[in-house]
Amino acid sequence: MEELKSNLTTTDTVQELQRKLLQKAKSNADFRFYALYDKIYRIDVLNKAWEKVKSNKGASGIDGQDFEDIEQQGIEQFLKGLQQELKAKTYRPQPARRVYIPKPDGTKRPLSIPTIKDRVAQTALKLIIEPIFEAGFEDCSYGFRPNKSSQQAALEVRKLLNFGYTEVIETDIEDCFGSIPHRELLDMVAKRVVDGNILWLIKLFLKAGVMEGSNTRTDNKGTPQGGVISPLLANIYLNNIDKGWKPLSNTARLIRYADDLIIMTKYRSERMKAKLEEIVTRLKLRLKQSKTRILNAEYEHFDFLGFTFIKDLNKNKDKRTTYFYPSHKAENSIRRRIRQIVDYRRPIKVEQLVRELTPVLRGWVNYFRVANSSKKFGKIKFYTAQRIRKFMRRHSGKVGYGYKQYPDTFLYQKLGVYNDYRVCWAKTF
Repeated sequence: MEELKSNLTTTDTVQELQRKLLQKAKSNADFRFYALYDKIYRIDVLNKAWEKVKSNKGASGIDGQDFEDIEQQGIEQFLKGLQQELKAKTYRPQPARRVYIPKPDGTKRPLSIPTIKDRVAQTALKLIIEPIFEAGFEDCSYGFRPNKSSQQAALEVRKLLNFGYTEVIETDIEDCFGSIPHRELLDMVAKRVVDGNILWLIKLFLKAGVMEGSNTRTDNKGTPQGGVISPLLANIYLNNIDKGWKPLSNTARLIRYADDLIIMTKYRSERMKAKLEEIVTRLKLRLKQSKTRILNAEYEHFDFLGFTFIKDLNKNKDKRTTYFYPSHKAENSIRRRIRQIVDYRRPIKVEQLVRELTPVLRGWVNYFRVANSSKKFGKIKFYTAQRIRKFMRRHSGKVGYGYKQYPDTFLYQKLGVYNDYRVCWAKTF
C-alpha cells in the first residue's frame, strides 16, 4: 500500500509540473524557458521516467545491464546515482547499440538501443520539455504525441476524402531521423528553451553516437531511431513543415505522422507538391522520390499508416463514399506473426501458444477496429483457427485440421483463443 501511495504521489507531482509548463507555454507563445535543468533530476521525475522505461521493456544497451540487474542493485540507488551525475553535470551518455531489424521487403532498418540508464535520462528530459513544445505543435501532426494517434490521422483522411479532397500526394522524408541537422535542431529548441544546461544535455544525446561491433560512429546530423527523445526532437524540427503549410491549409490539407505525410487537395496537386518540396528542402531534408506519387482517390486506392483507403458506392448504391481497412501489407504482417507463433515445430503446449498469441491479435485488432475491417478480421480469425487446429493435429501425430475434434466451441471457450473481432468504425463518423 505504501508503494502504491508513493507511485500515485510521484505521478501527481510530475503531472502537475507538466500541466504548469504546458499552461505557461500556451499562455504566451513568445515565452522562453530559462530554468528547467534542475527539474530533470528531481527524484519524482526520475522515478516516473524509470516507470515508463520499465513498462516499455526493451533490450539492454552496450553495457549489457538489464532491468533485473538494476533491480538487484536497487532502484533507489540507481536513480540517486543518476541524479548526482546530472546535478554535478558529470553525466555522459554511452553510445547506443546498433542492431538491424529485418523488413518485409528484404532490407533492414537500423535501430539504436541506448543503455537503460540513458533511456531513463532521456525520458526525464522528455517529461520536462515535451509539454512546452506540445503547446506549439499543429493539429495536423499525429505521430508520437500525447492524445494523438495514427487512428485519428486515418479518420481525418477518411473525412477529407468524403469532403472532396481527392487529389492526394503521398510521400515520406528520406532517412528523416538520420538526416536532421544538429545545429538547426538545437536552434529550434532554443526558440523556446534557452536553458543552456538543457541544450547541453540534448547535444550530449545527439553526439553520443552508435556502436556497431567495436566501432563507434558519431555524426553532425541525425536523431537515432530507438532513442526515447528522438521522436520529440524530430517533431520539433518537422513542426516547421506544419507551420510552413498552415497558410495553405484552406486549399490543401497536410496530415503528418512523424516522417510519413500526405497532402489532400481538391485541385492543383502538382503545385502543392512543388510547395512541399520547397519547404522540405529549406529544412535540409528531401522527399523520398520512390515513395512520392500523385493520385486521384476518386479512382485509385492508396495506403497510409497501415490502412488502405478507397472510394466506392455505398450500400444503397446511390452515392460514393470512403472505405478504409487493413492494407494488404498489414494483413501479410499479422499472418507472418501468427505463423511464427503457431509453428508446429515448437515444442510447447497449445495453452502457452494461445497466451503468446492473444496480445498480438488483440493489438492488431484494436489498431484496425476503427475501420471497415469486418472482412479482414474474418479472414484473420479463420486463418488463426486453422493454424491452431493444424498445430494440435501435428502434435498428436495426425494430419488435417480436425474440425470435428476441435470445433469453434473448443477453441474459443476451452482454450480461450482471442475472439473479439468487433469493429467500431460506425461510431467515429
